[in-house]
Amino acid sequence: MANYVVWLDSSEAKIFELHPLEVDEKTLKRKEIRHHTGVEKEQNRHKNSEKFFHEVAGALTNAHEVLLVGPGDAKTHFRTHLESHHHNQIGNKIVGVETVDHPTDGQIVALAKKFFKTHLQFE
Repeated sequence: MANYVVWLDSSEAKIFELHPLEVDEKTLKRKEIRHHTGVEKEQNRHKNSEKFFHEVAGALTNAHEVLLVGPGDAKTHFRTHLESHHHNQIGNKIVGVETVDHPTDGQIVALAKKFFKTHLQFE
């Protein structure tokens, strides 16, 4: 089991699996179904978010601990999704949530390594 960092916004998740000598990366894109009316549009936006969050949760099943980062509220919505959709085993692995804008992949990994190094010192 590895530690993971997930950079998340409303349309994309960059998932980094951290190993001592390598980092595996996976990017998931939210798929949109568009409808013209206001009610259908809002219902589909919610369904699209739920489907996207289920997909992200599925990519974290082998995680030991997870750091969530991102620019807006998507990381908080994702955490709420985990709690309300029986993904508690993944939700319990989240050890940190931090707001960051749009860093490079290298900056995300560096942030995560620093975070997990500090986190381990306080366990």
